[in-house]
Amino acid sequence: LFLVDPPTNLQILDPGYLGELHIEWQAPASLRSISNCVLRYQLQYYSTDEGRWKTVRTTHLKHSARFDLGKEAKVKVQSLLKGQCTNGSELQSMWAERTLQPSQEGIPESRIKNLACVFYNWEYMECTWQRPPYLNYNLFYWHSKLDHAMECADYIQSNGVNIGCNFSSADLEDYTDFNICVNGSSAAGPLIPVYFRFELQNLVKPAVIKKINVTKVGNERLHLEWKPPVGKIKSHCLEYEVQCREDENEWTSNFKKGTTFTSSRFDPRHRHCFRVRSKLNMYCADNELWSDWTANLCFTEEYELSEASMFIALGTSLIILFAIALSLWIRRRGLKIKGGEDCILL
Repeated sequence: LFLVDPPTNLQILDPGYLGELHIEWQAPASLRSISNCVLRYQLQYYSTDEGRWKTVRTTHLKHSARFDLGKEAKVKVQSLLKGQCTNGSELQSMWAERTLQPSQEGIPESRIKNLACVFYNWEYMECTWQRPPYLNYNLFYWHSKLDHAMECADYIQSNGVNIGCNFSSADLEDYTDFNICVNGSSAAGPLIPVYFRFELQNLVKPAVIKKINVTKVGNERLHLEWKPPVGKIKSHCLEYEVQCREDENEWTSNFKKGTTFTSSRFDPRHRHCFRVRSKLNMYCADNELWSDWTANLCFTEEYELSEASMFIALGTSLIILFAIALSLWIRRRGLKIKGGEDCILL
């Protein structure tokens, strides 16, 4: 057996993709002509997004990975050799390591804060941020279908200062990393850039459901039906929350995969209200962006007495009226008798 040399000329290259870096290395000279063993490489890089080292095993001499360019980019790679020349054992070399330092240039406290992006109904996206006073920023973005980073073409402004960006569907690419950099400059010098990475399906907020109907089922339940929001979202990607309440009581929630809901009870003497919202389910995205609620849809029904109850109520009313009439007749009769007696005494 013999010692395995590590890869040589390890490099971290920035092609200008706002955090998508290329890692390249070369095979050690001592192993380039070996024929009776398989030479592979084990690459590890520190993911600041996940806070851990990630490992890749490959026979290639390069790999691309996402990094936050505002922080150190740390990578290391080693040679792995296995086959007849090692008697079937896998031999590992020492690590070759490289670190790319972030740029330290920029006015202190000039980073933007609270970048928030929402992909409305899988049709267009809006990103906004908070900024330190008197500073203006520019937004650049890149995804795998672009040859180079692009600047925002439709800024959102407040008092002539950029505070966000509108993206049309043509700017976006589904199910791929979407890299954003927000930077800028001022008379005092450059501003500190901030980098972000998104998976666009995790930013989708469905439109409000507009077609909803409620009907009575028998005498004890109410049945709701609705249509998925109109747009590019596939119906099988949606799940729903239905809330209901009686009169002014608290809302209660029910979660549904389909587009129907039947209430557990119905009392015609009360006002029953419903509202519905939707979001992408776990099979299509990893998010908690619910749509806005529908307008409250309420069902009321005038309370009707049964036929037997109507006869009882009518009979009771007649008895009361008869008793009142009899009482008045007796009273008038008594007054007449009393008046006649007074006349005789006189």
